[in-house]
Amino acid sequence: MTEDNKKPDFLFPNAECYHNFQFPAKELTMLGAKTTCKDRWRQVINEADRIEIKHLFTLQPGISKSQLKEMADNGVKLVVPQKNISTFPAEYQSSLSNLLDFIGMVKKKQESLPKYYLFK
Repeated sequence: MTEDNKKPDFLFPNAECYHNFQFPAKELTMLGAKTTCKDRWRQVINEADRIEIKHLFTLQPGISKSQLKEMADNGVKLVVPQKNISTFPAEYQSSLSNLLDFIGMVKKKQESLPKYYLFK
């Protein structure tokens, strides 16, 4: 749980780090998961106030340019299956992450942390 009893799907490295204000916010990562985005992507915006960029994993292919712009303007970065990236508008494809890249980013962040943060 985060602020106001909100429940993000995943917090990295863990919830204890999220609630420890000594822990640097830039090392925190949040991932929401939605089969489709529609208007529900907005739910992730307020699920973790300490985290500036929220990641959202979706299986939905080919979201519209206007919705992608609105997501980006609100600090939401999409994570999609690699096979779906080509279904998105060309100018947004480079801003998308695939799941493997997202996992690699989280792993890299965690490898640089003192171990006592990871095993509480």
